[in-house]
Amino acid sequence: MSGLRDWWTTLRAANLPTVWSNVLLGAGLSLPTFNLGVVPGIAGAIVGVSMLYLGGMAINDAGDATFDRANNSTRPVAARRISAKTAAVTGGLLVAIGFATVATTGGLTGDTDFESLIAAAALTAMIFLYQIVHRRNAVAAAALMAGCRGCVPVLTALLLTDQVSPIVWWAAAGVALWTVGITCIGRGERGGEKRIPLGIIWLILAIIGIMGVGWTSPSGSLGAIGAAVLIMLAAWTPAVHSRIKAGRLTAAVCWAIAGIAVLDSSMLLAGGHVGWSAASMVLAGATLGAQRLGGGS
Repeated sequence: MSGLRDWWTTLRAANLPTVWSNVLLGAGLSLPTFNLGVVPGIAGAIVGVSMLYLGGMAINDAGDATFDRANNSTRPVAARRISAKTAAVTGGLLVAIGFATVATTGGLTGDTDFESLIAAAALTAMIFLYQIVHRRNAVAAAALMAGCRGCVPVLTALLLTDQVSPIVWWAAAGVALWTVGITCIGRGERGGEKRIPLGIIWLILAIIGIMGVGWTSPSGSLGAIGAAVLIMLAAWTPAVHSRIKAGRLTAAVCWAIAGIAVLDSSMLLAGGHVGWSAASMVLAGATLGAQRLGGGS
């Protein structure tokens, strides 16, 4: 059981529901209607992107082993309960599986299209580039992390419809801005790094995505947009901020990560997609529950 928990922590498996909600965001905003024919495409996107996420986390811990040990980290790789080589190899295999899964999923027609291959390759490249630059340049690290998250709804839209509508680009922008905020808040969470201020501002700026989705969607309404904005600005963002003010940075990071699914839910709500919105909110709760097992930050 201890070995399983170590891998759970190393892979940040607790946060997988937020990856799934990013996929639901792209699916809900790009599909005109839901039918059984889209299930293989959604499932392929979920499995493929999940593998890419898990692999990226393992590679990150392997690359950070020396830094983490110097800063008294208790993470499994830093504590040598999992070797850096094993983590790196496992991460590389997971990334390869993820890319292969996404590359073979194709669109609704069953074809593997060029645009989705490019998006999958871009996401894979950003995962490796992040590891190279994140200790050297905090701005580049935040941009790459934002790119990775923002790429997920875009990639999902390409897999399912072979195109990316303006509403999906607005959603991707919202996810990317929120991710920049998480990166800033989490920088130096456990010491050893220079803190980046104003992380909470980036979370607030993610409202741009909500507004853009609401205005662009033919089924959006002022009431839905207002409710979505209230969820983020009056509820979730203050919850993250209160944990920062209390000096509970790990808790703040965990809540901000779970907030990705809440943001996805809010943008889907603003766009008038209530069913997809409810599913994403359930995934936010699942993230908070899974984080209690460890590995959420």
